[in-house]
Amino acid sequence: MSTEETSPLLPAKESLSVGEQLRQTRQAKLLSLEDAAAATRISRTNLEAIEDMDFGRLPADSFTRGQITLYAAFLEMDGSSLAARFFLERDGGKRPQLTPLQQSLRRQHLTPKKMAEPAHVSSATIASLLFLLIVCSFTAFCLYFSWNPFAFLTDKLFPAAASTTPLFHPADPATSNGGQRNNVQVQAFFKQDCRVLVTLDQKPAFEHTYPKGASVLWEADKRMSLEFFQSGGADLQLNGAPISFPASSGGRYLLHLPLSPPPSTPAQ
Repeated sequence: MSTEETSPLLPAKESLSVGEQLRQTRQAKLLSLEDAAAATRISRTNLEAIEDMDFGRLPADSFTRGQITLYAAFLEMDGSSLAARFFLERDGGKRPQLTPLQQSLRRQHLTPKKMAEPAHVSSATIASLLFLLIVCSFTAFCLYFSWNPFAFLTDKLFPAAASTTPLFHPADPATSNGGQRNNVQVQAFFKQDCRVLVTLDQKPAFEHTYPKGASVLWEADKRMSLEFFQSGGADLQLNGAPISFPASSGGRYLLHLPLSPPPSTPAQ
């Protein structure tokens, strides 16, 4: 009995293996394995195993079939026929019985995108995803604790300078009387956050906390009383002339204007 009768699935004229045919065709086109790997996106290791018919180094049959089909198409050969012969040669000319699932997979159209090597995620993509995760986490932290990092950085980089514009206060005549000049004027330049109790003439006293770097001008017709709650909290000027910060008196820093003249010394 002839070889053709015992193995009708293997053409007698095909003396070269599928791998050798692929290798000779590639070499005839003056292409290296690296060239083929770059064009087909099949690893050089798999291409070399296909040409060497090294079945143990190849992946699953469905994946290998697609790679052979893609590689043969790249070399302008009949990929489907060569893929079928590749497995026939591996199995000794006997066509294995395929399961329904394998038959369905074989009928699916094989494209270079499907059968190429799995794409690897680039380091730039990983870095971008990591940066996005950090930004989202930081934003959630700020929202949860009601913290504004931009205000914090602004205070650190651009500390508030002393302002010559009085802060508006609805009960403070210095900022609500249109700037009319009176008999008693006191201007304060605050060196730290300071709370002040102010009494102007016969008007009700009012209390206000001034931030560091702010300035304010108080005006009164006849009398003014200032009580500071922090020691040395501000530099003071009376009618444009510097005056000393009031000394502590029982833990209070009181300034009553106009200043009382020092008591006269009785004649001896």
